[in-house]
Amino acid sequence: MGDDGVGIEVVRALRGLELGPRVLVLERQSMDLSVLDFLEGTSKLIVVDAVRSGRPAGSVVKFIAGGPRSPLLRIPLAHELGLHDVLALAKKSGIRLPPTVVVGVEPADCTAGNALSEEVARALPRVIDEVRKEVKEFARKGNRRH
Repeated sequence: MGDDGVGIEVVRALRGLELGPRVLVLERQSMDLSVLDFLEGTSKLIVVDAVRSGRPAGSVVKFIAGGPRSPLLRIPLAHELGLHDVLALAKKSGIRLPPTVVVGVEPADCTAGNALSEEVARALPRVIDEVRKEVKEFARKGNRRH
């Protein structure tokens, strides 16, 4: 999986942390239509993945998905079916979309069978910190929908 496995590594690290009783941490091998099952009734969605942004390998990017200026239209995730596709289908299906934040890491090597590159491995603590900040901020605001 190489650097494409960054999301899975972050999820595994998050499972060992206390994020709150209403936080569900899901490990997904790929972005597929089964994600739709988890969107209904979700108050906030945080996606962590390898994101090709044109920045140096290991760079961490964070943005809100779905807005008119959302880079999801320009920055594909490292999968064939992207988050943009899943969110668009959810919207067309009448699913109320939660506020969605993407925390991405620029990959160096997504070759199957490889471990994370040094650059992406070094970025893991920052990515975990960004996710924790998002969860904490959302909890602080009282879980209100924006």
